[in-house]
Amino acid sequence: MNSRISIAVLIAANLVPVFGVLVWQWDVFAILFLFWCENVAIGVFGILRTAIAGRGAHILGGLFLAAFFSVHYGGFMFGHLMVLISLFGNDMSVNEVVMSLDRWTWIAIAALFVSHAWSFIQNFLGQHEYEGLRPMGAMSMPYKRMAITHVALILGGFLLTGLDEPIAGLLLLLGLKIALDVMFHRKEHVQLQQQRSNL
Repeated sequence: MNSRISIAVLIAANLVPVFGVLVWQWDVFAILFLFWCENVAIGVFGILRTAIAGRGAHILGGLFLAAFFSVHYGGFMFGHLMVLISLFGNDMSVNEVVMSLDRWTWIAIAALFVSHAWSFIQNFLGQHEYEGLRPMGAMSMPYKRMAITHVALILGGFLLTGLDEPIAGLLLLLGLKIALDVMFHRKEHVQLQQQRSNL
């Protein structure tokens, strides 16, 4: 039941961009930037997971790796943003991108953050998934998800630029994103519960 609720929240958060495409005429860059913001959320909760993973014996190592992760992941995300702006954002500056965001985009960003916060509280803390996870394993988790998801989305973004049906293409891209999210969510939490049960 908890897993179904968590997946439902995840899908609901991802449906907000569907309204963005259909009602607010969001383009490829708006969608890719939104999912870049989601990776920021994944990084934030990755820091928390790394800091508290395992048990007391790992607390110092977890705090050190959490600090290292915040710098390394933050630098990677900044570079990724520059690539997105260069490829799809008409070479806007970071400040111009932020200033161009409307309230609906902020609502969509907030929904994605809430989705990851829900999963963190319900599963990682509520189901004690941290007991079967070590700091190094926790630190590696966001990279795996981000790499596969965003390679797929960027390739999809390139394909969309040559289509005559941009709305259909964007909806297809969002469908791919939702499918990947559900797959990663299920695989990740099954693995963490198995690791916990093996303690």
